[in-house]
Amino acid sequence: MVQLSPEESLLLLSCRVLLGKSDDATLTSLVHSGPDWSFVLWRAETYQTLPLLHYHLQRLGLEDAVPEEVQAYLRNWTTVSQARSREQFRELGRVIAALQRLGIDHYVMKGAAIAASVYPDPLLRAMQDLDIMILPRDAWRVQREIYRLGYKHGVFDPKNGRFTPIFKPITPQSLRSKHALHSVTRTVRIAAPIAPTLLPEAWRRRQLKSFSNSDGTLTVPVFIDFHVSLSPGMALADVWRGACAENLLGQQVKLQSPTAMLWFSAARLYHEAFQHGTLKLQMFGDIDAILRVHHDRIDWAELLVMVKKYKIEPALFYVLSQAQRLYGSPMPAGALELLEPSQSKAPAEHDWGDILPKLLSRPLVNDFEFA
Repeated sequence: MVQLSPEESLLLLSCRVLLGKSDDATLTSLVHSGPDWSFVLWRAETYQTLPLLHYHLQRLGLEDAVPEEVQAYLRNWTTVSQARSREQFRELGRVIAALQRLGIDHYVMKGAAIAASVYPDPLLRAMQDLDIMILPRDAWRVQREIYRLGYKHGVFDPKNGRFTPIFKPITPQSLRSKHALHSVTRTVRIAAPIAPTLLPEAWRRRQLKSFSNSDGTLTVPVFIDFHVSLSPGMALADVWRGACAENLLGQQVKLQSPTAMLWFSAARLYHEAFQHGTLKLQMFGDIDAILRVHHDRIDWAELLVMVKKYKIEPALFYVLSQAQRLYGSPMPAGALELLEPSQSKAPAEHDWGDILPKLLSRPLVNDFEFA
């Protein structure tokens, strides 16, 4: 059995939004044990789980047990993150209204859909961008409308706040070979949520992309990815399966179904970690929340069909196994057994083993000996 360090345990607990009494007790004990806060902050910032850590410390009345400089770091990062999220959700409302006005079918997916549907406060989940699914046939209409709303393809430079437009044409070939259009961006100015001197350049260059203006405002880029598939080659019927209208922050909006939310999040977490080295512990917490909040709405028969059809059983097995083992995330009996790779057959093409050491960026060599 691998023993997690106090810092790793703290990160794994605080990446979730819904904790039970035993989780709260463990988290409290870990905070009082005096962990290496510099390591925790560094990792949680990379994972984009600082707002959740701040939330749990406040909820449990543990702020005074944390060094003052750590409190300030958490408070400032969370304040800027939530200011960005407010603008992202405002823009999402504008864009959705435009798509609805034109009769363009769409649904919200990934971070915005998860934040709004399973988190008690959507601002607790930091977002890098917004993700909207559209039909390939509507790509050109969407591009024209999004340009009318002030969005453009291009590059935002957090060093000077400038945006350089770079037009990206849509072609039938690009729609066949890619799962999304080139990202579009619109910059907005907001009142700086914290003093500019408290906003390090390193934050603005990475997860909290922004630029501090001399007039006390903050230039914030809002990025949107319009998807035409979940993965190249996936059948459109499977991409759109189960998407339906839900209440999103007081507005009726079509969202990705809870079933698709679960299998897609787990597969994405697994493949991004192993193929791109993108370690998103935030998404591990998402998966636990999806399982708890949408437990009665997840169609496990459909999930198993999709997983086997697209040969992503290993991803689902390793991610969901660890979610159940560590968090007790609710799953029907026998579901994991149906996903488990066979030891008597050749390994699946994308079976890279357990996700947890990779997520924690922890090099492990198991101790074996001959029979």
